[in-house]
Amino acid sequence: MYEHDRSASKGLMTVRQPVFVFKHVGTDGDAAQRQSQAMLGCAPAQVLFENVVKVERKPNVEAARKFGDYDVTVDTAAIPKGVELLRLPDDMEKL
Repeated sequence: MYEHDRSASKGLMTVRQPVFVFKHVGTDGDAAQRQSQAMLGCAPAQVLFENVVKVERKPNVEAARKFGDYDVTVDTAAIPKGVELLRLPDDMEKL
């Protein structure tokens, strides 16, 4: 199970596929209230993972061996109010 496990400095554990980050920003007009909402979260994790980002094995792949064997789709219309979806490393400056 761990035969290819390396420390981060060795290079085998790099992230080459996109990383999706859900940033809770709040919905209230008042800045202090919006910050409080953002700290508590504006949507439960299961809603974000089940409804927004979908990862499915490609139909012609019998056994997935690499990230390219999956189709990743993002439904931006399903992002709840008060939540921003960031795709890293593209949106790194928005963190």
